[in-house]
Amino acid sequence: MSRRVQILLIEHDGVDHLYPFSELHCSWELRVGRYSIVERWQAVAHDCNVTVTSDRGNHVRSFLEREPSTRPFETLPTLAIAGHVLLAPSVMRQLIDLCSASDVPIAVYCGGSTIGSFMPAPVATPGELATALDNVDSAYPEHVTVQGHRIERLWQAIDHIADGIQWDASLTQTLVDSSARIHPSAVIDETHGPVMICEDAIIQPLAVISGPAVIGPSSTVRPHADIKHSVIGPGCKVGGEIEESILQGWSNKQHLGFLGHSYICEWVNLGAGTTNSDLKNTYGHVHVTMPWGREDTQRMFVGLLMGDHSKSAIGTQFLTGTVCGVSSNVVSTGFPPQSIPSFRWLDTSYDVDKAVSVAKTVMQRRSKVLGESTEHLLRECAQGEA
Repeated sequence: MSRRVQILLIEHDGVDHLYPFSELHCSWELRVGRYSIVERWQAVAHDCNVTVTSDRGNHVRSFLEREPSTRPFETLPTLAIAGHVLLAPSVMRQLIDLCSASDVPIAVYCGGSTIGSFMPAPVATPGELATALDNVDSAYPEHVTVQGHRIERLWQAIDHIADGIQWDASLTQTLVDSSARIHPSAVIDETHGPVMICEDAIIQPLAVISGPAVIGPSSTVRPHADIKHSVIGPGCKVGGEIEESILQGWSNKQHLGFLGHSYICEWVNLGAGTTNSDLKNTYGHVHVTMPWGREDTQRMFVGLLMGDHSKSAIGTQFLTGTVCGVSSNVVSTGFPPQSIPSFRWLDTSYDVDKAVSVAKTVMQRRSKVLGESTEHLLRECAQGEA
């Protein structure tokens, strides 16, 4: 007999390796498609209780402050699943059906690694389930292996834009919301994949959007923009050329310039003429410098990874594989460094009080508020750079 199941998204131990996204975000907030990971679970498992937990308590408090509709933990049979794993809606439904009919624990594997476990006996706290996930082994009565993608570095998310958009297109009855405003001269090209234009989005004259692509809720595509194979999250304003990139949300790239193979977090502003390189002249693998050292991305194309609240001056030219932290202002007379720490202004530190004040002003312009928990997390990030 089937029963109601709870979905508990849990952060993995290596979540910090999603830098700079992970500085202010939880892993389940990764946006690969119309929906973030947690939003996709909510859309698919609407009859289930979808909730979250993490050892990073400040991050969870910030997330819940920004997403107050997230349901609290309940004492229910629970499928605990890693928050950084992308699964197709069909796979999600199969897992839910399997768990709702099972009376025994189930171990869930993906790509040779454990990504989840189902506990039919309700437990009192999410911490008990997180412990159970850490101790999944061959003793579990039932095992299931699913197809999916583990996102362990931020550039890996860009690989799966097409999958995410196809999945999310299957969850809606219409790809273009009735409230969206599209100028008659705009071109929507679905030759290579669907184009989703969400509620209250605005597509201005002579813009070209080539699928697979998403234009998120309340986002604006400026005249003559060329957007292809990209995810534009909610509340963004975009122009120029954007290719194979993800803008998490509430960020601006309004003017001419190229953005390619990049992941841009929230509340970022790219000044007029900002352009990034995403391919080395040697056509070799792109290496990036992360806080823990130099890494080979194993990819020919990697552009810009930019953290929340960071900004670039007009005419900024980013080198291939540039990584920029949180709340930095990139102002340079030449090419900026390929590794830009958080809270930097030129070669000096950016005062955290000033950074918080600017963040509040920027968010107020979009009728948003920098909450107490998120401000605390922002200040904590600044302390880590001191």
